[in-house]
Amino acid sequence: MKKTPKMFLSLILLSLCSFSLFAENSEIAETESTTDVASTSSIEGGEFDMGQMMEKTNSLGAYFGYTNIGGENVIGFRIQPDFQIGKLGIGLDIPVQFSITNKSFRTEEFKDGVGLLRMIRFLSWGTKKQDDYYIKVGDLTGSFLGYGMLINNYSNSISIDKRKIGVDLDFCFGKMWGIEVLYSDVNVKSLNLLGIRPYIRPLGLTGIPIIKTFDIGVQYVTDRDKTGDMLAGDASSNHNTFIGNGGVNAEALDMGVTLLNMPMIRLQAFGSAARMERNRSSALNQALQDSINGHASAEYIQDVQNYQSDGVGYGLSAGLDLKFKFLGNMLRLDARAERLWYTNNFIPHFFDVSYEMNKDARIMEVVTAKAQKGYYAELGLMVLSKIMVSGGLLMPDNMGPNNPALLRLILDGSKISKSIVLEGEYVKGGLTSFNDVISLDERSLVSVRAAYKLLNMFCVGVDYNWTWANVGGKFKPSSYVSPYVGVKFDLPFMNK
Repeated sequence: MKKTPKMFLSLILLSLCSFSLFAENSEIAETESTTDVASTSSIEGGEFDMGQMMEKTNSLGAYFGYTNIGGENVIGFRIQPDFQIGKLGIGLDIPVQFSITNKSFRTEEFKDGVGLLRMIRFLSWGTKKQDDYYIKVGDLTGSFLGYGMLINNYSNSISIDKRKIGVDLDFCFGKMWGIEVLYSDVNVKSLNLLGIRPYIRPLGLTGIPIIKTFDIGVQYVTDRDKTGDMLAGDASSNHNTFIGNGGVNAEALDMGVTLLNMPMIRLQAFGSAARMERNRSSALNQALQDSINGHASAEYIQDVQNYQSDGVGYGLSAGLDLKFKFLGNMLRLDARAERLWYTNNFIPHFFDVSYEMNKDARIMEVVTAKAQKGYYAELGLMVLSKIMVSGGLLMPDNMGPNNPALLRLILDGSKISKSIVLEGEYVKGGLTSFNDVISLDERSLVSVRAAYKLLNMFCVGVDYNWTWANVGGKFKPSSYVSPYVGVKFDLPFMNK
């Protein structure tokens, strides 16, 4: 098992080499087949652009501000360039912080992670599910695998103090077969969350509308994170103790077909079947036994006994994904509706943003998860390329402690005016009732930025974050407000 991380890194390097080789070949093939592409486009009328709802601009920002993290007064700079050059995307976050309290530079953001590499917010090439070759390195917020039955709305960066460098790639070769890989953290000390989905489009070369888009894939997801064994200190700051030697493992079979794909509209149907294996961690078994000895209810004791005797859970899903544009970018609508059926000991979209917040708590949820039906819905709306709002809700028919929900909301109004910056994101997992939405705890992530620009360059603003932070050597939820002044300006010579 110790060789597994090295084998995976070798696979990544081999894939990247293959990507370079195929990229070179595709440039030659592109010049040779311009006529074919043009004729195909004229027949099909073009395809829907799967790019981001809000068009990105190349910009450079530098901010100086103050904040208080767990009672520690901190001042410092953040330099944040953001470039999109063709299919290449580059985003950096370079912090230089000084602790007034400790009279020293604050280096927590570079510890227990990937060191100086944490300055890479993301590097990307292409658009997932549109380009034949897509790869993203760095922050994987919002990532998914296949049609999302196991990994959906995932983030590997729930803490700015412990940013991870992950890899998300989707390579399609010859229009017929491909592979998706998601790896949460290239820290080679342990094999972290890994999802692999080889897939095939058996009729991809036929050119027949609709059926040429049919794809079928097989997923394997595992997490054998060893940070629970490696991190010393208070156990309250360590949420990876239930991973165990066998890891957390799940498999899925999924398939989908694009029913419509035109410049204005794209409609896709999909379905998935998945299995979640029982966790055999000795630490989990001990925790379950301790909870039983603590005068647990008869129902809980029965749930634990059933899990320890079997513990395998199954899930099914079927859904539609719709993307629609009206008059160019005047209006864009992204919507997804999915119906879910699942047995005891299964949670759909198990590997989501709440998984990284507290893996032990997520694993414990599976023990008492009941057979259920539910819905997952996403809705995103962009108007006049000026404002974008989106949200996602995973909700069982009977929401409760044994069947929690997840909510995600995003707002981007930074282009309403050249003088205003307004962005926000709210995520809450483990919802047992809608009253939980208004509270912030270890299941929550919040990020809000509001600023005013002067002379289209100088800005004054404030950031609010509720996130996991290193406070006294322990990672725990913490809120902080960061007023700042700085500059942010577009680079028009790099924009189209």
